[in-house]
Amino acid sequence: MKAKWLKTIGEYLKGVFLYGLIDEIYREKRSIDHLFMLGLFGNTIGFPHLFNYYHLKILPYYVMKLEPWKRRVLKERDFFDSIKDD
Repeated sequence: MKAKWLKTIGEYLKGVFLYGLIDEIYREKRSIDHLFMLGLFGNTIGFPHLFNYYHLKILPYYVMKLEPWKRRVLKERDFFDSIKDD
């Protein structure tokens, strides 16, 4: 019982102190993934680029990520979505 309580307190403190750092890391990773997917599948959303041999080598690893990426990139956004509540 005491170990479970201590574990819960530890997870809470980790969330309080590290959430901002972890959130920033995930945001950077997401932006790099968006850029990579734009280079790979940009023509599916109307962004022209040259297609080459290396796209075909990487394609099987990213086909499953194509539909969720297209939904995220083409989603309508409002100005108020970008304002953070601080």
